[in-house]
Amino acid sequence: MKRKWQRQADGFTLLEVMVALAIISFALLTYLHTQNLSIALHNESANMTTATLLAKSRMVALESNQAPEQGEREGTFEDAQYAAFRWKERVEPTLFEVVLEAHVEVTWDDNRGRRSVELISLVVQR
Repeated sequence: MKRKWQRQADGFTLLEVMVALAIISFALLTYLHTQNLSIALHNESANMTTATLLAKSRMVALESNQAPEQGEREGTFEDAQYAAFRWKERVEPTLFEVVLEAHVEVTWDDNRGRRSVELISLVVQR
């Protein structure tokens, strides 16, 4: 009597394992890419928010001044936390003698180049 040896399918074939690894690798790379993008967008959003708040604080200082000087000024923020940000303000006359146009721009550098936020407001001289 002859015995026939039957192959039992107790495991996965090499092809099945390689396809599963390829799918897992693709999913993991996609996940890591989205996490990296999320971190970059968070940093960009934080810088934009900080720059807007800093510009607003400079604008409030201009608006609270009884008679802001016309012309351009620029500088850095005193707080070391904001060392990456620079400000530039410009005060110009308008058609009305008691009204001035104030521009405040805050700039910073990131991996995409120079970025800026600009606020423009009308200031009434008292």
